[in-house]
Amino acid sequence: MRGRWADGIEPRSLTWVLKDRLAICERPGGCGDNHRSVRRKEEVIWIRRHDFDCIVSLLSGPHNLHSYDELEMPHLHLPLGDAAAVAPILDAYEEITRRIEAGERLLVHHERVDDTLGGFLAGYWLWLGRCADVPAALHATERLLRRAIDPRGREITLGVADSGHRRRSAPADASPVGDSAVSESADPSAEAGGIIEPPATPAWRTDQ
Repeated sequence: MRGRWADGIEPRSLTWVLKDRLAICERPGGCGDNHRSVRRKEEVIWIRRHDFDCIVSLLSGPHNLHSYDELEMPHLHLPLGDAAAVAPILDAYEEITRRIEAGERLLVHHERVDDTLGGFLAGYWLWLGRCADVPAALHATERLLRRAIDPRGREITLGVADSGHRRRSAPADASPVGDSAVSESADPSAEAGGIIEPPATPAWRTDQ
């Protein structure tokens, strides 16, 4: 490949969550019937060239994993299961945070940047202690993703909240990327906490 194709193609809906440490995107290659193997290869090339250490798949099945192996892209499969199963979600939080704090640069994907991924992210703020309650976590996630989180995502977030589990290995005000401490009530979308600041008014609200 030559020219711009040698650099690959940026995965769709790529969004930085923790600056230079954690990003999310649509499944490389596209979702559902729109998935294309050539595009998947081009996107994995882009991911490698942009120094991501690991792709984290939250899909229930092994989709894409063979391609990651073929292209020698390190990957981790952390299937979420259904919304009622909180244990796999908490395990994923532990592993993702452990790798971030070890200095890895991660790209996490589900099939789409959808309610499942939004709920997973909102629950992550709660688990880290970066948000005080469910409404704050959902609001921060909606600002970041510029869309509303619908019932599926809210169910995941509530499941994490109801479990009562919070991170045990660090105080509630610790930043997962080693930046300045953020209070429990702080908005995790603040740039001071290492997270890119989205517009104050989400696009999904201005479109209504």
